[in-house]
Amino acid sequence: MIVSATEDALLLVEQEHHAHLTGELAALLPRGRGDHAALLAAARVHDNGWREADQAPTIDQAGWPHTFATIDDDAYEAVWRRGIARVAEVDALVGLLVGLHGARFFGVRSSPGMRDLAQAERARQDRVLAELGLGGSWEELPGEVAEPSDRIALLDAVSLMLCGAFADAITASVGDQRYTLTPGPGAGALPTVVVRPWPFVVAPPPLAVTARRLPRAPLASSAALQEAVAAAEPITVRVALA
Repeated sequence: MIVSATEDALLLVEQEHHAHLTGELAALLPRGRGDHAALLAAARVHDNGWREADQAPTIDQAGWPHTFATIDDDAYEAVWRRGIARVAEVDALVGLLVGLHGARFFGVRSSPGMRDLAQAERARQDRVLAELGLGGSWEELPGEVAEPSDRIALLDAVSLMLCGAFADAITASVGDQRYTLTPGPGAGALPTVVVRPWPFVVAPPPLAVTARRLPRAPLASSAALQEAVAAAEPITVRVALA
């Protein structure tokens, strides 16, 4: 779950809605190295493993909804195990790109389960690279895999910022090209994002993300949060790139 705040409300965006926005952004990119269809598919489904977690959100000790960054290691491990497996069963290359994306964040988690997942996923990535005849390894990815993986990471960051996950400027790189993402003027809970240099071939069409608005107040239990989310009508929030 992505959680941002206004003066009087919390805005909650499910990870799969953020991923759908990531896929919309991917469709605006020029073709680069690698399989473009796999890039588009991986961008759209990269967070599919969060589906179950976002259907049963939980609170932290202070009563606020957990975000993708604050859920515990066991829940985080379960998210990525099922998310990678779900995609890999359908398409090996798309599953490889989703696994590579998830593995970017495994190092910040230190539980035994997360360490086991990181090790197993790196071994799986090497097997898939060999089976697909791509060569290289997770440590030295071939360009036709490294570039789309970097592009997904860039678009993921853009989409997360559009969904209110980041309030400060961040950077992302595709190969040697470095991009700066900055919340734009008038930024609120779901800001405009300024991307420099511009990575897209066209100006984006109108963009939006589905969210739920809750009162900005701590909750008594995870069950109370789940009831509040279920009762909140989905809203469409317009977002923009500049």
